[in-house]
Amino acid sequence: MIGANSNDFLTVDPSLRLLVETQAALKGMRSYSFNLGDMIGGAALEGQNPEPVSEHFLSSVLARIDRFDDITAQALEAAQTAGRSIHELLRLPQPLRDVSLEAAAYQGWTFVGPGMKSMVLETGGELRAKLVRIEPGHGSPQHDHTGTEYTLVVCGAFEDGIERFGPGDLSIKRPGQVHHPIALDNGICIALVIEEGDIALTGALGMLQRLFTRH
Repeated sequence: MIGANSNDFLTVDPSLRLLVETQAALKGMRSYSFNLGDMIGGAALEGQNPEPVSEHFLSSVLARIDRFDDITAQALEAAQTAGRSIHELLRLPQPLRDVSLEAAAYQGWTFVGPGMKSMVLETGGELRAKLVRIEPGHGSPQHDHTGTEYTLVVCGAFEDGIERFGPGDLSIKRPGQVHHPIALDNGICIALVIEEGDIALTGALGMLQRLFTRH
């Protein structure tokens, strides 16, 4: 885990502080699974007062069920996908869970490549923070960096051609350290990434990147 003096910690960029606190939670946490249905259902029931129902209540409920059955398969699939996404976020350790749910409510996930999505996290700091979701066998193309990149694995695992990183592990890459992160075949890899600079693609992709970003 990243070492930090207690006095210095308060002055650390909020993005890095989020990373340190998340890693600390991962290292000290045995389980952080949640039952989404039980949690939502229980909270709803506790907040409701008993109400009398009309004689048409049952027929009204059945009519609503019939209308629900008419929803298209595409809409159902989208709802199920959204549910899985929220469930993944609810399983994140604090304080990453709160900032991720807030980001999901505003802009959600963005497609960044086959099997890979990212979501910008607003921390109020100068460094950029984002959550990255990588499906097994997928990942970023080989690249360098213009500034230091901190990657904390929250769940799953990836290897970058140099090392393997699992839950709670931190990868620190500085300019000149080229790597090629690929998620392993043991499930979805979710990582918290803090960036001081930009990704600099290498090889043919790097040539295209420089061509299209040339001023």
